[in-house]
Amino acid sequence: MRRAISPALALLLCAGPGLAQGRTTPAAPPSPLPVARITLFNSGVSYTERSGQVEGDATVPLTFRTAQINDILKSMVLLDAGGKVQPAVYAAKDPVSHALRSFAIDVTENLDLRTLLDRLRGVLLRVDVRGRAVTGRLAGVEQRQNPRDARQPVETVANLLTDRGLVSVAVQTGGQVRILDERLDQEFRDALALLATGNDEQRRQVTLRFAGQGKRQVRVGYVTEAPLWKMSYRLVLGGKGDAKPYLQGWAHVENTSDDDWNGVALSLVSGRPVSFIQDLYQPLYLPRPVVGPDVVASAYPQTHGSNLLEDKKPAAPPVAGAPDNGPAGPGGTGGFGGGMGGMGGGVALKRSAGRSAAPMAGRDMVESLSDAAAESVEAQASGQQAGELFKYDIATPLTLPRQQAAMIPVIAGGVDAEKVSIYNADTGPRYPLNAIRIKNNTGLHLKGGPITVFDEETYAGDAKMEDVPKGDTRYISYAVDLSVEGDRRDPGGSAEEVTSFLRRGVLTCTRTETRRTEYTLKSRAEKPRTVIVEQPILPEFALAEPKEPSERTGDRYRFTVTLEPGKSQTLKVVETRPVSEVVGILDVPIDQLTLWVSRPSVGPKLKAALEKIVASRARVRDLQAQAAAKDEEIKGITADQDRVRQNMQQLDRNSDLYKRYVKQLDEQETRMQTLRTEAGALRKQAGEADQALRAEIDALSID
Repeated sequence: MRRAISPALALLLCAGPGLAQGRTTPAAPPSPLPVARITLFNSGVSYTERSGQVEGDATVPLTFRTAQINDILKSMVLLDAGGKVQPAVYAAKDPVSHALRSFAIDVTENLDLRTLLDRLRGVLLRVDVRGRAVTGRLAGVEQRQNPRDARQPVETVANLLTDRGLVSVAVQTGGQVRILDERLDQEFRDALALLATGNDEQRRQVTLRFAGQGKRQVRVGYVTEAPLWKMSYRLVLGGKGDAKPYLQGWAHVENTSDDDWNGVALSLVSGRPVSFIQDLYQPLYLPRPVVGPDVVASAYPQTHGSNLLEDKKPAAPPVAGAPDNGPAGPGGTGGFGGGMGGMGGGVALKRSAGRSAAPMAGRDMVESLSDAAAESVEAQASGQQAGELFKYDIATPLTLPRQQAAMIPVIAGGVDAEKVSIYNADTGPRYPLNAIRIKNNTGLHLKGGPITVFDEETYAGDAKMEDVPKGDTRYISYAVDLSVEGDRRDPGGSAEEVTSFLRRGVLTCTRTETRRTEYTLKSRAEKPRTVIVEQPILPEFALAEPKEPSERTGDRYRFTVTLEPGKSQTLKVVETRPVSEVVGILDVPIDQLTLWVSRPSVGPKLKAALEKIVASRARVRDLQAQAAAKDEEIKGITADQDRVRQNMQQLDRNSDLYKRYVKQLDEQETRMQTLRTEAGALRKQAGEADQALRAEIDALSID
């Protein structure tokens, strides 16, 4: 964080000789360890190796950007052939605010004059104002209004204890304050110098030390942040004969470092090693907690993906008429050229051996440029495994000034490629895409990047290719195929019962749910077309028709359809999934259980058992219903008795109506007793029948 110097500090800086003088650092001599090798990775870092000769006990200063120091401290490797590596030395980066507090005068804040003088109370000072010099110890500071002119700003007044007593001095602009205590004055100067160092955050020096005798070779390697290196490709189709299509790959690298690369051995690593920054340069101070648990950071989640099916497809036949490009892989020669040419208004590319590059007109001019490029471009990389990664070693040492970039041909040769069309109704419901199925037989790991396709000597389109390991295949789509039209229909689905079984009172019916998709493709091309139909994978469904896809990725099936010129073809895709319906036969209504008996998946034995269970449940239900009916009759009699008793309270006991009510109550009591007996008997029968039914069901196991 940049700290501004306040006017108060400026006032003090001008007081003492040499206080405001900056300390200059001599320029570092040229490093005896020039850059010898650079390895660029896809994780945003590079590995730099320096090497050179030292003699005797040697010190080698290296200067780095401050932002690089943490990577340097984390990754630096030192080697001394015939000597001993000594500890490397670098300036500690103690937090400025923390270091400033250790000085007698704390200048961590932007101080005004009054606050700064207040921190110097008791210090021997000399104050010079308007030619008047006063020397004494500072007793205090106050703000005072000018008594002669109230319009003047408030003055800062220093009260000094001198030999003559207390003297008040107004410290005004243009005055000087000098600290006469040499120790305190030096600490104040050191604090300001340290504050100034916090403003220079651009460069830091690391001093390497080697101990030994005589001349010998030393090396140092380290990891620093670097731009990602990139790849771009050119794929040429449409040659003659049985030659393979021609693939050319260019690596794009940038030298954003502070050193020129002069004859540097360059390697490009394809892969994604884990790389992170940890602050090792900044000293860390841990506060002592009062109470608190240990905090451990959680691990980052990882994701992984791969092709799920073995590639059983034979090597793709070469595209008819593809150019003869010579052998594939490192060392293979070839290339292509192109220019905006007359015929067709496109970019024409063509290879033919032995032609001269004499100037021509129109299309012949373009062909001659292509021939010249093919003869002059050669792959300059060899490939090899580097642990779990793949490395391109550039054969020719690279010279690249700082802040410059370069394109390096690393792949030039033939590849196995097949023209296809890819139809995915979710991305293009009507037309498929022109695509190339590439098999990587270059012997190198193909890093992902853009690829420009040329067909029949004309620019055909651009595509994007993912990483392709050796021997693997990828599709790249580069244009809309207007010669093939497609359509997808979802006729719907159906469900067919398969089996039903009964175990311990649980009835399970398994049925198969079917999902059908129908693709119709029609070709208007003049040649046969191979169309790859892609369909999303539903995890719960299994593929039934066709029995196997041509390919399967993590989220889609691929089916191969061959279209004859002017013909149409239909592809039917059927997917199925099992669905089970489970019910307890004592929990569902009897009417629903009766419907199960008529299902086609219910066999004769299970059907007979279910019919018996339905009859037994119906008998239990009837007995329970009869008992409930008698309970309802008892409730009706009880309600009527309440009415009669209320009427009897208003009658004379000797009246005829009263006597008739007595007789009626007697008859009702007799009836209720009978009903209670009958209802109890019915409930007992229902309970016994229900227990017998449950015991029978528990013993049943019918498939």
